[in-house]
Amino acid sequence: PLRTMSGDAAKKKAKRLSEVKNFFLKVLGVVYGLYVLLQYVMYWNEVTRYTVLGTVWFSLVHGGCFLSILNAIQTAHGDKKTYESWEDLLYVNIAVQILSIFTLWAKYIYLVVPGYLIYTFYGSRRPAAVPNNTPAELTARQKKKLEKAKRKSSRIKYAR
Repeated sequence: PLRTMSGDAAKKKAKRLSEVKNFFLKVLGVVYGLYVLLQYVMYWNEVTRYTVLGTVWFSLVHGGCFLSILNAIQTAHGDKKTYESWEDLLYVNIAVQILSIFTLWAKYIYLVVPGYLIYTFYGSRRPAAVPNNTPAELTARQKKKLEKAKRKSSRIKYAR
């Protein structure tokens, strides 16, 4: 059954949504301002259709990540931060966008994303470290203590 949220929780969620929305709008505004100024104004003679397609790509990824972050906040339960993956992808995209002004090799940073996905997928499914079952050499004191514990556990205990 769905529960209704108390007024305070709804206010906290709305406040968090507003804070995150304002933060990312400011960050993206600065990034696009720099990108347009440097890519389309200063390096205008190097602008090709691939530059325009790159701008469209950046806009689509930024928009998708931004909307997914806002959706995650709206549907989150409690104070858990449930949008880390989208936020990471957004930061990678911002880094690629800024670096792509200066070099075409910046697009290779996108290879971090599948590497991160593989790491999280296999890292969470990796079995825990299996202890080595071979007994280590015990010192004389440890052997004596172990024998004493065995003798004590083998005694017959009488209940009263």
